[in-house]
Amino acid sequence: MAKKSKKVDMILDVAIELLRSEGDYGVTMRKVASIADMSLSNVQYYFKTKDELLKAMADRYFQQCLEEVASYPILDKQEDLKPLLARFLSHGHELSDMCRIFREYWAISTRNETVDDYLREYYCSMVALTQDKLRPLAACETSLSKAVSVLIPFVEGYTISAKSLSHDLQSMIATLDTILLEILSSEL
Repeated sequence: MAKKSKKVDMILDVAIELLRSEGDYGVTMRKVASIADMSLSNVQYYFKTKDELLKAMADRYFQQCLEEVASYPILDKQEDLKPLLARFLSHGHELSDMCRIFREYWAISTRNETVDDYLREYYCSMVALTQDKLRPLAACETSLSKAVSVLIPFVEGYTISAKSLSHDLQSMIATLDTILLEILSSEL
């Protein structure tokens, strides 16, 4: 069983690196097999189709992202929000691997229902995790829901556009902090 796991891990590592470096169209079963130094039939033994491979990549990658957010502390004080926002927004300035992978998955999701379903599931989990982190700051569940509904799309859009905006990261953290604290503290 460990041998199978090592091969699966190798295939997924290669496929994710290809997705990161070459995009969706760079991830072919043949290329994955070649780089992993395996036969195509061996790769297809573990993943019958590219969709199955994309699904497994999404499972692994999205789980890593959710684990990262789960590791963030629950916010007890309003002052704790800025460091959390810095962690979320910094990906846009670094053009992190996370941003590259998500951009590819967003593109794939426009033409692949399996990946679209996985993205939707991922964002549902992200909403729940983020609500857990912000809940102590919220006046009520409605304000919590509204704050997260502002935060997540802002972060996702910011990661794409951050480098072309005229305001620096610290300014955007302060602005978003003000907006979110106002929403969280209101009794909607």
